[in-house]
Amino acid sequence: MRLTNLSILAMATAATLSLLPLSRAFCQESASAAGQEMHQSGQAIKSAASETGESVKHAYRGTADELSDAALTSKVKSVLLSDARTRKYSIHVESDQGKVAIGGTVESPSDAKYTQTVVAAVHGVRAVDNKLTWPTSLK
Repeated sequence: MRLTNLSILAMATAATLSLLPLSRAFCQESASAAGQEMHQSGQAIKSAASETGESVKHAYRGTADELSDAALTSKVKSVLLSDARTRKYSIHVESDQGKVAIGGTVESPSDAKYTQTVVAAVHGVRAVDNKLTWPTSLK
């Protein structure tokens, strides 16, 4: 019986030792695959961070542009209210990246032209879209 137990033990040991190189090779393949997955995950994180950074920059630029437009609109309105010839009119002002649109009703074409000249002289105004109107008489 002792000889039988010994031969079973020898065969079990031989079988285990013969599988050991296979398990080592399997571990190496698993480690390689895991390394590739980690690398791909790292690349995905870098890409997401870059896209987030670009979104933040875009949002900042958009907000800065809106603030600049609001400041320019306020500046133009202030100048129009300070001018003796234009303060009597209710002139609507809108700004978009330095382009200022003015609208409303004035007394004459010369008042419309004068108002456009006043607005164009404001620092930061790149162009004026004059939509001012005046009444026409049928005398």
